[in-house]
Amino acid sequence: MKSDLIIRVLRQYEIRQPDCVTPISTGRGFSGANLWKIEVGSDLYCLKQWTQGMPKAKTRDLITTVLPQISSRGLDLACPIESVEGGLLIRIDGRIWDLSRWINGSPVVDTAVSENQLQSAMEWLASYHNLAGEVCSSQGFSPSLEYRMELTGKLHENTLVKLANYPYEGIDPELVQLFLGFASKQLGNFSVALKMAASQLYPLLPVVADLWSDHVFFVQDRVSGVIDFGAMKMDTPCLDLARLLGCYQTHLDSAISKGLEYYQALRPVSAAQRQLIELYDRAYVILAGVQWLIWLGPEKRVFSDMSRVNNRLKRIARRISESNS
Repeated sequence: MKSDLIIRVLRQYEIRQPDCVTPISTGRGFSGANLWKIEVGSDLYCLKQWTQGMPKAKTRDLITTVLPQISSRGLDLACPIESVEGGLLIRIDGRIWDLSRWINGSPVVDTAVSENQLQSAMEWLASYHNLAGEVCSSQGFSPSLEYRMELTGKLHENTLVKLANYPYEGIDPELVQLFLGFASKQLGNFSVALKMAASQLYPLLPVVADLWSDHVFFVQDRVSGVIDFGAMKMDTPCLDLARLLGCYQTHLDSAISKGLEYYQALRPVSAAQRQLIELYDRAYVILAGVQWLIWLGPEKRVFSDMSRVNNRLKRIARRISESNS
């Protein structure tokens, strides 16, 4: 990345000459976005160059409408800062950029989350859902359930069989066999339950949607902030709960049950919502590995750090092994 382009972007925030610009990857997802740590005196920022064509229009609207209001209420998250022209997202050289305050701390990814950390994460998420629902809410079908239903339909037709024929360079062949074999055994009954759930109407609010444990930062036992809202959409909050608790469940068997207890201290969870959370989590265990095979096989997506991809695949494999035990 040319330094003059970064300087051009920073000038949109009245930063003429930063003291230090450092490429970063901690907590970074797989979207292909570029990130830098910007130091200006004692002030620290995160500069983000979004992937070409991202974020989509609906997500842009939610980021610029919802996040500032939540941030103003004191919840720690990576909220874009206004540029000199008043925009939260700016476009330069055909790409969207944003600048946010630096989030200190680190995520809990490859070890068990402590009980205090789990409580803090669930309190953060309940607060986020309460505040986001105040800003924007509706009722409708769940886009994430519809997507999973469409995916299972394709797998039933012929995609699952075809996936076995692709070469997956850099991926353990045993993982490929595990993902395909497990999905083949589980898809039948799961598809029926998924179809029933997708046909129902739900209260919707602006969920994070891509709420991995990688994106929740802690300083000691307290959440210091949450990053990456590039997948925001109107959906059921059960999606966020299942995604984050499923991540923590990988290393802490009681994460889902205990996490829901902490969440309910600030926001109620009905019996029907618990069932939906379980369905989302089941969908992750069955479909996540297969989804990666689709990206790496038919779609030929390229990821710059295959070691991180393999770490994600091993986490999925661990959840499959737990479900079989």
